[in-house]
Amino acid sequence: MDPSVLARPGDGVLAKVIARVSDPAAFASLQRQGEQCGWCSHPIRLIGNSVSVDTSTGEILRSYSTNDEPDGVLMKACGTRRATRCPSCASLYASDARMLVRSGLSGGKGVPKSVLQHPMVFATFTAPSFGAVHGARGTKFCRAGTNQQPCAHGRLVTCPLHHRADDPVLGHPICPDCYDYERSVLWNATCPELWRRTTIYVRRELARLCEMNVKELDHSMRLSFAKVAEFQRRGVVHLHAILRVDPRDEGDVPHIIDASLLTSAIRAAASKVSAPLPRGFSGASLASARWGRQLDVRVINAREVDCDASVSDESRRSSRAVANYVAKYSTKSTDDLGVLDRRLTSLDDLDARNVSAHFRRLVTTAWRLGALSHLTRLRTWAHSLGFGGHWLTKSRRYSVTFKSLRTERQAWQVQRQHGTAPNERSINIGVWKWIGAGWRDKGDAWLAQQGQREKMQSRAEAREARCLERRHDVDHWHERPRHFLDFEVVEA
Repeated sequence: MDPSVLARPGDGVLAKVIARVSDPAAFASLQRQGEQCGWCSHPIRLIGNSVSVDTSTGEILRSYSTNDEPDGVLMKACGTRRATRCPSCASLYASDARMLVRSGLSGGKGVPKSVLQHPMVFATFTAPSFGAVHGARGTKFCRAGTNQQPCAHGRLVTCPLHHRADDPVLGHPICPDCYDYERSVLWNATCPELWRRTTIYVRRELARLCEMNVKELDHSMRLSFAKVAEFQRRGVVHLHAILRVDPRDEGDVPHIIDASLLTSAIRAAASKVSAPLPRGFSGASLASARWGRQLDVRVINAREVDCDASVSDESRRSSRAVANYVAKYSTKSTDDLGVLDRRLTSLDDLDARNVSAHFRRLVTTAWRLGALSHLTRLRTWAHSLGFGGHWLTKSRRYSVTFKSLRTERQAWQVQRQHGTAPNERSINIGVWKWIGAGWRDKGDAWLAQQGQREKMQSRAEAREARCLERRHDVDHWHERPRHFLDFEVVEA
């Protein structure tokens, strides 16, 4: 949203708002299109027309033209996932991400309920250390130590402070000159390949633990996964991954594979796997990319009660908690302020953004390495500190796709608007032209801002009502006989 568009409009903006409201037809069209695009902060403006045709009879079922709109344009949501760019679209994207992950954990949206019985774990893979950084460590000092010898640059590598959670120094290196910026950027760039190899190593370790070869294992089961990438404050990604063992057919997973066996395979694979860094960086410390020493693996308890008895309560995670946890990262940017949301065209573009010194150095390192002929892609991904992967990826059989969720939502919107569901025999034919982005003027932008606030507030109230209803249901269930607790109250 334009920062000049304030909650209380100025005289110029107010005049445009009054002009819009005084025209009932134009105001009704604005409200309708605003609701359809979710009061997007930067909607795409289109002109054109479309028709829906029954392929069996050739009958035109519906037609639409922007010439019938008072402003002569159609507003379409930008669809970004970043909350710093559009909170409305980001909220919708997070809901889809939550549904995508949740359906792979407990079924639904075309995924069979039998996945509840499959071994599932939630693993967090971290990056290795590239240098000492400031951190919030509860009651402990940031970096306490008896070594008072300065580094090669004359700085002490200790920090006897208790940092707050919102301290801007968190994640910044204690000595920037000692921090290995090149290795950090190259590790981010190699992370997608490191994850691909990890899935291969997990299958190998599962086969070894089951005393069979990989081909035999692949004949009876498959490894399904969904992973999300999160940027740490130090500027490197770590991965949160859901891994699930599925049978190749409709039968049960072989009894020899359970959550504890899957956990052992993941830990063994993470300690062995590596991925080569780009050529030209073959030094002892830069030979390959490996996972860090911190690896957290927790069993996902999709039914809240039924879980491997050998796993402690502290190591369990419910399917709802995992889905919410993953969806939380769907709207985040490389940095907290969102100044690195867009690609860079030059380092001069970086000067116009309020980037911290540490992130600036990471970006400039990626840009400098991108000058090499075999690392040109690093300039494309300099704004993401070298990481060129998607924030969320999944195996084909894990669950539904974003496309199917959007198609289902679009069909529901068509049915709500026209009273009939889309005909499977019908096709849409349209001709559209992009003419710009954003609202027509600051008056419309102010009205959109108010509509967006009301929509976000309505979603928050609905979410709170569902939580209260769920607590009431759970409390009521606890009063019933014990066998009723074998099921989870699933959110619709």
